[in-house]
Amino acid sequence: MINKKEAILENMIQTFERLSSNSPYANFSRYDNCARIESELPLTIFNRVFDYKAPNDDKIDATRQVKSIIDSYQDRGVKCVWHTYSHTQDEDLNDTLISNGFKSGGTMSGMAVDLGEKEINRSNVPGLRIVTVHTDEELEMFKRVFVAEYGLPDELANAFTEAFAYDPEGQMQYFLAYLNEVPVGTAMTFSTGEVTGIYTVATLKEFRTKGIGGALVGHALLDMQAAGAKLAILQSSSMGQTIYRKHGFEEELTINLFV
Repeated sequence: MINKKEAILENMIQTFERLSSNSPYANFSRYDNCARIESELPLTIFNRVFDYKAPNDDKIDATRQVKSIIDSYQDRGVKCVWHTYSHTQDEDLNDTLISNGFKSGGTMSGMAVDLGEKEINRSNVPGLRIVTVHTDEELEMFKRVFVAEYGLPDELANAFTEAFAYDPEGQMQYFLAYLNEVPVGTAMTFSTGEVTGIYTVATLKEFRTKGIGGALVGHALLDMQAAGAKLAILQSSSMGQTIYRKHGFEEELTINLFV
């Protein structure tokens, strides 16, 4: 039996680890008490703290330890996002973050669906074609579509998207949606054994509400089911949950974002 909460957390951490390994601008580290991604870039996607665990040793000051981690980001002049989780709530950690200038940046829902014999919803959007990215040209188009909504200067956008690199082993897959042959949407999956996570589901603003996001999710689920995945996981904002629930995803935990 797969522990869904742990699967959501571990797949997300390993995804960030892979993305950082693809990027010359990001560094990922695992410690006994947390996992961290750090970068000189002023992008919170590359400056995050995951799964912090307070020390059991009374000789170690947890407050000082948290402050030391915060200082490592502030000393470089970048903001970071600190993740905490509903199934491992630590009020002392929350208080320490707030006392050091962090504020709640909202929440995300960690969601999961058992694949097994599940019948995947197949969306029928007229004129829609979804491809698995196999060429450099398709990957560059994937990057352009995904980053379009961020409004980043070209230099930052290029640095950001270097993290999305072709994976010949297939652990990381990219999907690109075309509507009437116009590239309009993206999705990415990352597989860790029997668990596969869905990430970067995005549709260009002018093409939303046409069912493209749902079609991308369904396509990704079919792909991972065919590859033998037993559990699909993702993290969703409140806005995206309706799409995911239509595919059978259920909330397993809340991810609190402190910024």
